[in-house]
Amino acid sequence: MATLRHAQATLAERFQPPRRESSGFLRVPINGIPDSLVRQLMLALALAAEQNGFTKATVSKLREAAQPGAPMDQILTLIQTVQHLWARQGGTGLLIEIDELGKFLEYESYHPQHREIHLLQMLAEHAQQAHAAPLHLVVLLHQGFEYYNHRLGKNLRDEWQKVQGRFEAIAFLESAEQSLRIVAAAFVPRGSLTPAVATQCAEWIARLAVEGALPVGLDEVSAGELSRRCYPLHPLTLLILPTLCQKIAQNERTLFSYLGSREPFGLLERLAQMAMGQWIEPWQLYDYFVLNQADGFADSLTHHRWVEVVTALERFDSPPDTPAVRLLKTIGLLNLMGAQRGLKASRLILELLFGSATGVLLEQLEAASIIHFRHYNQEYRVWQGSDFDLPGALQQAIAERAHWSLVDVLNALAPFKPVVARRATIRTGALRCFRPGFGAQDRWPPKPLKTDELPLWFYLADEQDQPDLDAIPQPAVVAICHFTDRLYEVVSEWIALQELPKRHAALHQDRVAQREYQTWLLHAEMETTQLMKTLLEEPESLQWFFGREERLIRDRRDLQQRLSHWIEEVCYPQSPLIKNELINWDHPSASANTGRKRLLAAMLKAADPGRIRDCENPGGKETVFGPC
Repeated sequence: MATLRHAQATLAERFQPPRRESSGFLRVPINGIPDSLVRQLMLALALAAEQNGFTKATVSKLREAAQPGAPMDQILTLIQTVQHLWARQGGTGLLIEIDELGKFLEYESYHPQHREIHLLQMLAEHAQQAHAAPLHLVVLLHQGFEYYNHRLGKNLRDEWQKVQGRFEAIAFLESAEQSLRIVAAAFVPRGSLTPAVATQCAEWIARLAVEGALPVGLDEVSAGELSRRCYPLHPLTLLILPTLCQKIAQNERTLFSYLGSREPFGLLERLAQMAMGQWIEPWQLYDYFVLNQADGFADSLTHHRWVEVVTALERFDSPPDTPAVRLLKTIGLLNLMGAQRGLKASRLILELLFGSATGVLLEQLEAASIIHFRHYNQEYRVWQGSDFDLPGALQQAIAERAHWSLVDVLNALAPFKPVVARRATIRTGALRCFRPGFGAQDRWPPKPLKTDELPLWFYLADEQDQPDLDAIPQPAVVAICHFTDRLYEVVSEWIALQELPKRHAALHQDRVAQREYQTWLLHAEMETTQLMKTLLEEPESLQWFFGREERLIRDRRDLQQRLSHWIEEVCYPQSPLIKNELINWDHPSASANTGRKRLLAAMLKAADPGRIRDCENPGGKETVFGPC
């Protein structure tokens, strides 16, 4: 408070300490994990209430409400109850702190049916209301909401943007100068540098200062102190490292992952192999990140530039330890960062690392058409190598398929194997299963299946859409999916990407375009697979109807029990128990097939009208064929 009062007295007056007779704030800290926000909020609130003397009844109500999909009004009512009770105890407010909110948002993007994002909106609005113990809500996340909502459909993305608008955003991004000081604080020198190393470091810093490559606010003297403290990081490596970690999307977390890493090319791994006078140069940063953090880029432009460097190295086709390859990696990292004042891939900067050999190495890379020189800003760039507009081509392909049927595509792909009702199969000895199929408003009632298996229809619903259950036979099971718009977008993108090579010759000839295309295609396939798996692996996200009656499904185990019960009690209530797989199974096991062959051989050798035995091994197959 004294520091704040000295800096801004007016602001300090707003943070007066609570009165002695006051209980202060009821703190509810929540650490983000991939789980339901409602569940974690209610559990954290129950724990805080229990620790501060609330009644067991109140704590029990809070824990009972810790369920995904709980009504938002109920959650808000419980929070108001906690506020009233805390105010009676002399409390001045309820403070909810959510760290790593992004993990909750990412979980919500996979489970949009719960609409828990609206809980944040309701809490933000409730925090504006006057109360004896008002609500204060503080959340922390690395990226904006838009970084986490790319899996959602357009309507839900718009809703997320509205929710984000309810919060006052305070951007916190360390300056390059502050990041360098954080790095320096992580080093603990165990001795003095040799005069030769200290002199070389000072010369490099002086040349970086002349080129204007030092961050704003960092003078030459301070930069020299930081660089000496951070030995064996080369001064250029030290300047690149913080900005590169920001590009990887985790900032300080990625930074300290490198500083404490024993993985290949990690700092600790390199320290164990180095001697005084050696330096960790930028090309070694490239090797670390391409091996350990290659999939972490936060934006498509950064990833595109990374692909350019990787493809350029493949085209150059030279041993990885040659000076030319190391120069190419260094230029690629500087390009990846983007020109920041004088910190760019200029010849003078590159000479800090490669000395008098720089000119020859640059000519070698230019002759191979790997890099080119931009005269207007005096820097070398990795040759882009591709003029193919993949995003534009993809959007055009999607637009041309604007009226395709998601139901028809999914039924043609048949992404699911039959769903076996395990308990019913084990108890009856007969294979009992459901054949999944897809339907929608314009494809309802669905066409009958061409097999004898029971149907399990996934109804792809639009907003507030419900199927006519009277239009299908009684034994059918129907699961209503309410995230159809996102499923449509994902499948549409995946199919459009598969068709692009048929439309564009560049995807067969351009290696940069090919690599970027393969990355996009793999990502689209993974997104499609993940979303499709949600239908069966997370059945609680759907609305289930057995016959014409709705049933609440809690998890996969509950679904299995419901399916088995439905088969035994409704579909085949009078089915006889014949535990013989030769009769019950379309594809008997290998042991059953072996037994059948021996039975036929025995019948040919000894056509006894009485009990048939295996002549070579009497009684060996009686357990298999006894029921016959």
